[in-house]
Amino acid sequence: MSERIMLREEIMAQLKSFGITGKNVYFIDYIPLIEMIWADGQPQQGEMDIFYDFIEKHVAHLNKMAGYSAFELDEAVQFVSGFLKERPSAEMLKTLRNLSAQTGLFQEDSKKRASFEKSLLAICLDIGASCVTKYPYGLHERFNPDEKRCFFEILDSFENGKLADISGT
Repeated sequence: MSERIMLREEIMAQLKSFGITGKNVYFIDYIPLIEMIWADGQPQQGEMDIFYDFIEKHVAHLNKMAGYSAFELDEAVQFVSGFLKERPSAEMLKTLRNLSAQTGLFQEDSKKRASFEKSLLAICLDIGASCVTKYPYGLHERFNPDEKRCFFEILDSFENGKLADISGT
């Protein structure tokens, strides 16, 4: 059974309690990727390269949707930097991930949202597969068990999440 749909006001209040306001609410879609980066306990350069490539494309996409330069890459990088300097608590990441699964772009178009979620999940897989923490690794250890668990938790969040409009429209 899925969780109830949260109202826009509830979502915004929870985000605010984490200090996420203004344009930064559009960056919470990065949380599942941050979780994957930390899943094995250490951010690695290959993971970061994939992540920053996604951020750059995401900011460009947000601006294309807005029809003008509403978002700066530096704003997105500043938002994620706090999550990457020191490992955030698992509880906070889980809460933000669940909020991101209930919000997001394309509320009016479920096909576009589903496509975006698949893109996020693909990037999660890319991050998980990009680096291993030890060599040699076994046949089933390219992803370590924590990365596998994290990926499936993220997948479950998107499957159970309900979309809510955070844009106020």
